[in-house]
Amino acid sequence: MEAKSTLSRQQYEEKISHTTADLPFALHRLSYPAGTDILFYQHWHKEFEFIMVTDGLLELTIESRPHVLQAGEGAFINASFSHSGRNAGTGSCSFTALDFSYELLDENPHSHFSRKYINPVLEGYLLFPEAVHLPENTVVPPVDTAIPAGAAPGYPEHSAAESQLPQDFSSLLPDSSWQSKLLFTLTEIESCTDDMLSKRELFLKSRIYLLWELLFQQAQPGGSGNRQERHNRERLSPVLSYIREHFSEELSLAQLANIAALSEGRFCRIFRETMNQTPFQYIMHYRVMQSCSLLTETDLPIGEIALRSGFNNISYYNKTFLKQIGCTPKHYRTYTVFGTSG
Repeated sequence: MEAKSTLSRQQYEEKISHTTADLPFALHRLSYPAGTDILFYQHWHKEFEFIMVTDGLLELTIESRPHVLQAGEGAFINASFSHSGRNAGTGSCSFTALDFSYELLDENPHSHFSRKYINPVLEGYLLFPEAVHLPENTVVPPVDTAIPAGAAPGYPEHSAAESQLPQDFSSLLPDSSWQSKLLFTLTEIESCTDDMLSKRELFLKSRIYLLWELLFQQAQPGGSGNRQERHNRERLSPVLSYIREHFSEELSLAQLANIAALSEGRFCRIFRETMNQTPFQYIMHYRVMQSCSLLTETDLPIGEIALRSGFNNISYYNKTFLKQIGCTPKHYRTYTVFGTSG
C-alpha cells in the first residue's frame, strides 16, 4: 500500500464532539417508535458513556457482550469500546446517553488521582460493571411523572416543571444497594432539561464523580488480575499501539511478534489469552471500526475508504463489514441512526 494512504489513528476517530469547551459532557435523548429494529450501529468514541433506558427494552452490545436493559436500568461503556443497540421489545424504545471525557474527572493524566482512579480503567487493568439492572422486585414508576419541588436530592431549587423524576422513587433512593444508588443518580442527571445543563454544571459534575465512585467500588481486575496477566498486557502494549498507528498498512504476524520479542507461536497464544481474540481478528475489527468514521464523516468513495482502512479488496471489505456490523458499508453510511455517537 502506498504511503499516502496511511493515516494516523487520530484522523480515523469519531469526528462528532460529545463535549464542548464550556460543557465537558453531553446528554443525548433518543426515542424510537415501535417497529424500529436497529437503534444505532456498532461504533466507538474516546469518551466514557452512561446509558439509561427510559422506555421499552434496549439490547446494548458492548464489545460483543449483549445486555438487555429495561426502563429504569442503565449501563457503563468504557472509552474506545465498540457498542451497538437494538430494540429488544415490540414497542417504542427511548434512552438517554451521557458522554464525558476523562478530562472532566482530572485534566492531568499523570496526576496521582488519574493514575489511581482513571488510567487503570482506560488501560483495562480494572473492569467496571457494564449493565446495571434494577434490584429484584423493583417496580419502576412512570418516568414522566414529576415529583414535588425540592423532593429530589440535589434539586432543592427545582420546580416540578423542571424535574421529571418519578413521584415514588423510594425503591431507588441512595441508601440501598450500589445499583439503586447509581440508577437513581442517572435519573437525577436525566431529569435535567437541556436549557438547565449549563446552570447545573456543578451538580452534574458532582453526580458524575458519584457514578465513578460507585463503579470503582465494584471494579474487578482485568483478566485474571495476577502478575502474569499484567506482564502479558504490558508486553502487548507496544504491539497494540503499533497496530493502531499502522492499521492501514500490511501487517504480518512475524512483524508483530518481533515487536513483542516473542516467537510467533507464543505471541499468538499470549495475544489470544489476553485479548480473547487472535491478532488477525483484532486487526480486522479495528480496521472496520476506523472505516465507520470515514463512512459517516466524509464523502470519500467506499472503495477509497476500504483502501485507507487497510483493505486492498473492496469485496472482502464489504463481507467483513457485514459480518461485524450487520449491514453493508453503503447501508451504514445512509441509515446510521444517532450519528456515530451512542
